[in-house]
Amino acid sequence: MKKIFVLILIFGLFSLAGWLGFIEAATTNMDLSMGAGTLSLTSSGTASLIGKTVSTSSQNSTGTIANVSVTDTRGSGAGWSVVMTSQHFTATGTTKTLAGSNSTTVDFTGKYDGLDGVLDPNGTFLVEITTGGSVGTAIFKWTDPAGNLTSNVTTSASVVLSNGISVTFGVATYVIGDKWSAGVDVFPYTGFTITPGSVTAASGSLTGVTAGIAEALAGSGVTSDAKTLITAAVNNGFGDYDQAPSLSLTIHANSLAGSFTADATITVS
Repeated sequence: MKKIFVLILIFGLFSLAGWLGFIEAATTNMDLSMGAGTLSLTSSGTASLIGKTVSTSSQNSTGTIANVSVTDTRGSGAGWSVVMTSQHFTATGTTKTLAGSNSTTVDFTGKYDGLDGVLDPNGTFLVEITTGGSVGTAIFKWTDPAGNLTSNVTTSASVVLSNGISVTFGVATYVIGDKWSAGVDVFPYTGFTITPGSVTAASGSLTGVTAGIAEALAGSGVTSDAKTLITAAVNNGFGDYDQAPSLSLTIHANSLAGSFTADATITVS
């Protein structure tokens, strides 16, 4: 009985080895290519602050940029940052005839940049004819809001003065002493506070995506330094993100009446 058991075991081993000899394997390498998308930004085209009435006291006006939206489909994990800059809020008053009869032929045009009036907001551009004649012959002098005088300037259809303002002369005969003025005013961006709103994700994770802090803009030029609205850290920020920043502007007492405007630029990189 012992010999028979051994023979059966050996036969079973040889049978199994023969069966395994018929198994074959092949490997197929598969790949999928994902093209890089883009980093893009959209924002509300306009943002209005609440209107106020001219007052003998300073005031605050508030508003909101309805939507700032960032989409990152680059697939690089490089991270990104959204920043905003703003110019001063400025206004140019209507032209006033101070002397002479040419009350409708001279106008002040352009957008005041505010720089001459940041420390002393209300100012005036003043133009006065010093040599009479037609346009192209008559000569004038002018004063900017800081009190700087420029003389011996020849009239033309449009003459650049300073700070974004030009003066236009219509067809007329001008005489010595003809005089016009236009007031200008500014609410500086140093009194403009941006409060970044909470960030929401239309797609993607909020991990590593943070809103900036509330602070007034800073700078010394026509355009402010950059203010951070949203940042996405490296290896974060894949998706579509939205924010609605809040705005607050300090309005000085005894301002001009009219529309004060500022150009803001929002960028992502």
